[in-house]
Amino acid sequence: MKDFLNKNKIILITSIYLILAGLFFYFLIIPLKGKINGKASEIQQEKIDQDITKKKIMTVPVIEKDYQKYKENEENLNVLMEPSQEVEFIKGLEALAEETNNKVEFKIQESAKDESKNKKTENADIKSKLAYNNFLSMQVALEGNYQSLINFIHKVENYKKYVNILSIRIEKISIDEGAKSSNKENEVKNEALNSILDIVVYIKK
Repeated sequence: MKDFLNKNKIILITSIYLILAGLFFYFLIIPLKGKINGKASEIQQEKIDQDITKKKIMTVPVIEKDYQKYKENEENLNVLMEPSQEVEFIKGLEALAEETNNKVEFKIQESAKDESKNKKTENADIKSKLAYNNFLSMQVALEGNYQSLINFIHKVENYKKYVNILSIRIEKISIDEGAKSSNKENEVKNEALNSILDIVVYIKK
């Protein structure tokens, strides 16, 4: 037995050391590592929570600013005309015509259903296919020049109420030859025109 122990002393000591090291690693190092990892996860989670809270706090003024901007422009977002605002709308178009140096006249047209019953026209067909079927249809007759017409159309397209221009018909107004400009470009811009715009303005139901 002594000979066996003497011969295998180093192996036995090494084995005992490895067993103790294994027990030490299993019962002390692994739990300690788990605690460290758990603590690190908690710290990381706290950091994430703090970042989220910080972002929320930073977002509040942005939300308040966006809401305030919405409230300031809420009236402009209301693009459908009230049924009682027809006269006010016509006065608005008259003001646009005056701003753009146009003479203007209005003619309220039949509804799309009545128009299609009486006569089949291109505009009647267009109106019957509009996605929103509650609207006021009218003809706007303008007297001005090319530039004043373009300016009027631009203002109508950017009007506070949604206006759809279905068609435009233009004819020249004859003027004296002596009154014509020698500059062709100016002549085109200043040429007197009669224009008829078929428009619809959408009304709240």
